[in-house]
Amino acid sequence: METSLEQDDRLAAATREAVTLLEKGAPAKASAILEAALAEAQGGTTEWTVLARAYQRQSDFAAMVRSAAKARAASPDDARAQALELEALVLLGDIPTARQRIVECSHGPAIPAERLDALAQTATQIADYELAAALLLRACEAQPAHPRYRFNLAAAQVALGDFGQAEENLRATLKAQPLDGDARYNLSTLRTQSPERNNLDDLTRILPQMQGRRDAFAVHFAFAKELEDLGHHAESWRALQHGNALRRRAMQYRVQDDAETMEQIAACSSENGKGEGHSDAAPIFVVGMPRSGTTLVDRIFASYPDVASVGEVNDLALAIMEETGPVGSKRELIEKSHRGPAQPIGANYAQRVAWRAPDAARTVDKTPLNFLYLGIIAKALPNATIVSVERDPMDIAFAVYKTLFRMGYPFAYSLDDIADYLIAKHRLMSHWQDTIGHRIHEVRYEVLVRNQESASRDLLRSAGLDWDKRVLDFHKASSPTATASAAQVRQPIHERSIGAWRRHEEHFKGLFDRLSQAGVIQ
Repeated sequence: METSLEQDDRLAAATREAVTLLEKGAPAKASAILEAALAEAQGGTTEWTVLARAYQRQSDFAAMVRSAAKARAASPDDARAQALELEALVLLGDIPTARQRIVECSHGPAIPAERLDALAQTATQIADYELAAALLLRACEAQPAHPRYRFNLAAAQVALGDFGQAEENLRATLKAQPLDGDARYNLSTLRTQSPERNNLDDLTRILPQMQGRRDAFAVHFAFAKELEDLGHHAESWRALQHGNALRRRAMQYRVQDDAETMEQIAACSSENGKGEGHSDAAPIFVVGMPRSGTTLVDRIFASYPDVASVGEVNDLALAIMEETGPVGSKRELIEKSHRGPAQPIGANYAQRVAWRAPDAARTVDKTPLNFLYLGIIAKALPNATIVSVERDPMDIAFAVYKTLFRMGYPFAYSLDDIADYLIAKHRLMSHWQDTIGHRIHEVRYEVLVRNQESASRDLLRSAGLDWDKRVLDFHKASSPTATASAAQVRQPIHERSIGAWRRHEEHFKGLFDRLSQAGVIQ
């Protein structure tokens, strides 16, 4: 009969072997070895953590949650174990339990400010900006001068529409760290700058000091934005070019990879998936390029009674990954997800959005790049509404080029990359029109802002919703939004952005010619 010491030795050896297997890219073998060892010996936080990571690599998020819960149970006060369980719950999409755990972990007066900040970032991930702000207020009360806590609090307040408090906290951040590029950019984007009230003097003063800093590009973006607001378009363009060049040089990105992925999706989606989809849910998907007007359309839908926006989420991508199972490459994921049973993907997604908005009759998912998954949506969710937002590609290109995105959209920092991406997207959307065009309701941004009521009526009709004039006051809604359009969508609809690219027409000739030759511009 084995002694407990011998069992512990075997478990330690199995854990080391599992770590090695994970490093070699064999998570299934790693989890099998650890599961067998843990069946014979009581594991601690380390062993259960390794097992959780092995299941994460296999996109088995339910098993990851179970293992992470064991890791936390072994060390209830361990911040890393708590964070692991929260990460697993977010990946699974179990937002109610994640929220409950955040609150539980934040109880008590002696919680360190650093821990409150970390919990707030998870609250942000589940789009609970009120909870995030409350936690960050506690962190700031504990350490009033801490720049990161002030900066993060400002971000939560922007999502909540509290721009006055956000400005106070951004200025407090800059008082502690005058060269913080992200804070400079966020401050500049809070509102439209005016000759009487702007930050140009400060930006001019610190620009020479930013040379060599990793966040220097953010100050150039801020400078460009304020100059544009004040009508200094030539100077704004020079700052924008400089900022984009700095940002692009710091990135490892090949737009050709994205273009090839879209080609593979079109090729695989011609194959019919097996079985029927999940017909018990009728979500509304709003897709398109970033800065095309997807947030505007989302806010219109979300202003309708009993319709709730879940914002920009990765729930569909995670549902696909979870139901498709382990894959060895992106190509294999595309092939398996399009050729496998559609119903489990639809049911998985429906559960995720139900966790996010349990009281809503309908939900809106405004993740722009879900246009990649329209074939899967059409099969997996036969009662879903798909709204594709289209806009003048040249205005999209300019709007993307002048926006500093926090995450995603790596093509945004080069006009050549933007052109390649727009062409690839156009080809994929042409494929969707040929195959599932009857499922797609197209709305033109220009038509929407010029004929708001008529276009809004068409939008509601596309989703099977009766007319409700409250959607015309979308800008008065208090619901949070954390997109690059957070400030704009709290204003009444306007036409000021139409044709804005023509202020810099001489710089866009190459892009215009390429898009015209590819048929993107008709």
